[in-house]
Amino acid sequence: MQSEKVVIVVGGDQADVDALVLRYSESHRLVGADRGALTLAELRTHFDAAIGDFDSVTPNEMEEIKKKSSVCRILPAQKDETDTEAAIAYAIETFNPEEIILLGAFGGRLDHLMSNLWLAFHPLVKEMAGKISLMDLHNTLRFYPPGSYALEKESDKKYLSFIGMTPIEKLTLNGVVYPLNGKDYDYPIALVSNEFEESKAEMHFSFESGLLAVIQSADKRK
Repeated sequence: MQSEKVVIVVGGDQADVDALVLRYSESHRLVGADRGALTLAELRTHFDAAIGDFDSVTPNEMEEIKKKSSVCRILPAQKDETDTEAAIAYAIETFNPEEIILLGAFGGRLDHLMSNLWLAFHPLVKEMAGKISLMDLHNTLRFYPPGSYALEKESDKKYLSFIGMTPIEKLTLNGVVYPLNGKDYDYPIALVSNEFEESKAEMHFSFESGLLAVIQSADKRK
């Protein structure tokens, strides 16, 4: 099966979603998770799939979602997975994705935000090392299992942070202002506000044990 790129819009803060959907709509498949599908229906004349229990949309909104989505899977309200998890599973099953971008994953309800961050421990997400991003206009977050990685700088983002979701062993950072060499952390640690070395467009990092969230970010302009 040919690999494709997928954007999944979820039901959190929608402030930046319209601009990012426009950015990726020509190159990525579009999937809406629950109320994120309504956002896609409002932004696009057509999108690939709507997945969720849709308990937060009205009957008229549901009709609009059905009309504009090629596939609409209505899930039971009582289930063992979140709508976002179901949408990720659908994307992996259907599109064999080389990349998944989650939009609307930040903001909104705090429990939804925590649920999205804890996707890092989901088996499907762990299988796609570094290929699933949570994104808005100011932040890009990716999860990584142990290994060695090269990371390209996003030109509009100044800061680079490494968040240990677990204890981390032998963390090495090269090509950054504050490098590390084989550092161990015996508790989850937040190493924030690092930066790429000046004139460097790529950095390298590695670690031997644990689970790491890597965030490129920019200050919001007022």
